Amino acid sequence: MSEQTETTPKSIAVFATEGYSVYIVKEPLELNIEDYPELEGMTTQEAIDYVESNAWDMKPTNEDYDSLAEELNDRDIRREKYNNESTEINGEANMF
Repeated sequence: MSEQTETTPKSIAVFATEGYSVYIVKEPLELNIEDYPELEGMTTQEAIDYVESNAWDMKPTNEDYDSLAEELNDRDIRREKYNNESTEINGEANMF
C-alpha cells in the first residue's frame, strides 16, 4: 500500500459567512367584523385563529390588493429584530 503525502498548497481560499434570523413586525390593520361575515359569531380568539389561517383567501380592506394577507405584508415595518447572529471564518482548498 502506497503512502500519500500532502504537498504544501500554493494558495487557499478563505471567506467569511454570516447568519442570523430576522423577525419583522408590520403595522397592524384594524378589521371591522361587520365587513367580514365569516367572522361573525366567533369569539375574539376564534376570529384571530381564522384570520391567521385564511388571510390569503380573505378580501382586503383596500381594493388595491388581491387578499388581506397581501395587504398586511405590504404594511410599513413597525419593528425589526435580529437574532442568533453569528460570523464564521471558513476555508476551502479548491474554490477558485
